[in-house]
Amino acid sequence: MAASLVIKNAKVVTVDGDFSVREAIAVVGDTIVAVGSNTEIEALIGPDTRVMDLEGRTILPGVNDAHGHPAMFGGTRPPLAADLYAPRVNSVALVAEEIKTWVDTTPPGTWIRGYGWDSTLLANPTRWDLDSVSPDHPLALTDFSAHNLWVNSKALELAGVTKDTPDPEGGFIDRDPATGEPTGMFREFAAMGHIMKVVPLLTKAEKRAAILSAMKIMNANGITSYTESALGPGGDTYSGGLLGHECAEVYQDLHREGNLNARVTVLALFGEYGALSHADLGRGLETYHWPDGLDPKWLRFPGVKIFADGVPMTKTSAMWEEYVDGGLGEFAIPGASEEEKRGQLASMIRDVCRRGLQVGVHATGDRAVSVALDALEAAAADGSRVREGRPYIIHADQVVQKDFARAAALGVGLNMQPTIMSLMADSIHIWLGHERALRDWPFGTTVRAGVRLIASSDMPVTYPNWREGVQAMVLREGMGSGKVSGPGECLSLEDAIRAYTINGAWQDHMDDIKGSIEPGKLADLCVLDADILTVDPHEIKNIGVVTTIVGGRIVYDASE
Repeated sequence: MAASLVIKNAKVVTVDGDFSVREAIAVVGDTIVAVGSNTEIEALIGPDTRVMDLEGRTILPGVNDAHGHPAMFGGTRPPLAADLYAPRVNSVALVAEEIKTWVDTTPPGTWIRGYGWDSTLLANPTRWDLDSVSPDHPLALTDFSAHNLWVNSKALELAGVTKDTPDPEGGFIDRDPATGEPTGMFREFAAMGHIMKVVPLLTKAEKRAAILSAMKIMNANGITSYTESALGPGGDTYSGGLLGHECAEVYQDLHREGNLNARVTVLALFGEYGALSHADLGRGLETYHWPDGLDPKWLRFPGVKIFADGVPMTKTSAMWEEYVDGGLGEFAIPGASEEEKRGQLASMIRDVCRRGLQVGVHATGDRAVSVALDALEAAAADGSRVREGRPYIIHADQVVQKDFARAAALGVGLNMQPTIMSLMADSIHIWLGHERALRDWPFGTTVRAGVRLIASSDMPVTYPNWREGVQAMVLREGMGSGKVSGPGECLSLEDAIRAYTINGAWQDHMDDIKGSIEPGKLADLCVLDADILTVDPHEIKNIGVVTTIVGGRIVYDASE
């Protein structure tokens, strides 16, 4: 049979079991039928075969960005939100300057959203820093981690937040130490909900535009599969509804229309802003209508996202050892005591596993990771098919040594974000101290322990440039200083590429049909303008994507 597409004169990095390199690929329809030498593959060229001569360029399996918030990524960029990312915006004054341009062009009284300010660069920003430039436009400015919200006085007024408003369970409202007045800073989703409830939701058309914008950017970066790690009723009012169920409906619409240019996996989000109790989860599981009639090669809803804790910068990661200035962090679970919170988390994870659903657990602190593994061990002991469900822990910034062996034994994946590691490498010691900073984001230990390491961007926390992530895994250099942080946790280039391809496919339960360039697998491919295997590691992040192919169809061409 003649191929519908032949790619020849290439450096084909197959990411098969041997990490072998070939010269050419033959595709029929959406499937790879042969991989081999130019001579072998040219024999499959027929009169109607499209032939791509790569002239020696490198081609990888399509990249799988296995954890992020693409709808939120598209919706927290202009024209829907102000871009407050460093290094362009790296001070309170520059944030105010950027917001002033939006105030001048936005009808009075209209909410202005912003995203990306760096909580490690801006020292204790307050509402009073914003009031002079935006006295009448309410502001909702989310930081790059998505765990801190900075607002002005107008936003507090509309939300009815005063010094008498109590902190919700799992969240904190910063207050002036002298007066008790809220400063305009809300930490963690439960607290942010006070404001998000009154921020107008985006329309379904705006959400669709956000998703299509994000997908276009991902295709331009060689991404052919990705995970929307939290969409559902728990996010219906968060960030304009960009974590809400209506976004899940948009994906179904795009699928039915044949307008998906990437393969999408969605984890359901229950509980308001993901702040789950056991009862919240139970209600969600009982009432949620799991989408059906979908082609699982394109769109899947395999399970549930659960938040175990917060992030280190707000000291809400649940740790075994105290932070530099004290405290062990918090579980993001309601409960009157530590024991009750841990018990609820364990019960939730067990319930998801019993239903045969996949669970992705947000756990950044080592204590949160331990409790999540405790729950998975208990679920396995109860007879749940934990290994078959392929549960995974999202982030796993800190992991105690004994837990790597437990994760390996249970078949639990660790889904890490190497670009965040690079962003935080120069400052994480402020919260964790020098010793723990060196083992933050333990890439090397994870692989050596036989645990499946999956890599992702967590967009919009970082931009979906996976080459930057590969470079961070290989070099572990701080983005600002260039200093190596924890050389023992550096990863080989081969393992870093696997983390962005075949390991993400494993997480999706699809490693039998995607994630490597082998006969019988989907023709999802990424053509690069430089050889990632031989380039100076410091230049990996600058490698360009020439062509992206999904199911044998070109979805991005840099020449157009």
